[in-house]
Amino acid sequence: MNDRERFLETMRFGQPDRIPYWECAFWGETFARWINEGMPESVPKSQDSLREYFGFDRSFGVYFRGTAPVNLGFMPGFEHKVISEEDGIITEQGGDGVISRWSREGHSTRQFVRFPVQNREDFLEIKKRLDPSTAGRVPDKFKERVTQLQADGYPTCIQVGGYYGFARSLMGMEGLSLAFYDQPELVEEIFEYRTEYVYQIVEKALKEAKPDFAEFWEDMAFKSGSLVSPKLYRKLAVKQYRKITDLLKSYGVDIILLDSDGNVDDLIPIWLDGGINCIWPLEVASDMDPVALRKKYGKELGLIGAIDKRAMAKGKEAIYNDVMSKVPFLVEAGGFIPTCDHAVPQDVSLENYMYYLELIHKIAEGK
Repeated sequence: MNDRERFLETMRFGQPDRIPYWECAFWGETFARWINEGMPESVPKSQDSLREYFGFDRSFGVYFRGTAPVNLGFMPGFEHKVISEEDGIITEQGGDGVISRWSREGHSTRQFVRFPVQNREDFLEIKKRLDPSTAGRVPDKFKERVTQLQADGYPTCIQVGGYYGFARSLMGMEGLSLAFYDQPELVEEIFEYRTEYVYQIVEKALKEAKPDFAEFWEDMAFKSGSLVSPKLYRKLAVKQYRKITDLLKSYGVDIILLDSDGNVDDLIPIWLDGGINCIWPLEVASDMDPVALRKKYGKELGLIGAIDKRAMAKGKEAIYNDVMSKVPFLVEAGGFIPTCDHAVPQDVSLENYMYYLELIHKIAEGK
């Protein structure tokens, strides 16, 4: 089996020769540490080098799954400009229209000053940058790119945006949280336009070529649960998800992944009803339990992630206990790819990470 066939067979609960070897992502500081611990400096500089060094399959992780991209962003983007600088504090506008403030001194947390949408008038204005007919939304030679990647054994992904994630990028978390209650008509309008806009772009792409899977991005939960009332979100979002997932499935794209950090237990039924059938990264620190999810949802829900980054940092005993408590069962049940439950942080040593990979390979190979 090549990497593409293995991915498809795994996520369709078939009989792959083994599970895919993937990783979510790595922090840059992690690579800096690992180079000091003996990893060649050339490794982090390319996908091929990372894949060869760690033994990953093609198209692994968050950075490399978008191999059949469409452009859902602002066209044109906002002007990136410095608004002011005083005593080392920079206030600037980014290409996403967000005005933020940060310090030149060391690692500072960026403070958000203003998001581009405060009200309906702002949204009507920003829609001019979100015209689905703008040239370049579907890249030139899209069909040729998808066809070649698949021929080379790469599972190909088409990004299909999101709803909470999109609205939060326009309004900020606080602004959106208030808008769900103070301006519900605006939130509904944003969601409905998002569907209309994404539908047209994705349909155009699908008429040219069929990627292997699709991905929504939301990031709409924190450690204890959803950032919005699940009941309210269900009312607004299920029908919107369904329009996009029905489109995807009508073209044969049957693996539909959603990426959200945090505890998403209360959101999973909403996503399933919306036609989504796979989630990741299953953050263990947020009490996401992949074994319980598999027992509850069976083959309705594919799972990716679930390996506790905190265990990776603690040492071999903690890694062994975490991996062996879930991975053998999940591999046997199918529809599962193990990865770190977010980007691998800098407190994980290279020795610990290589031990983790060794365990995964042994399980995958039945040793």
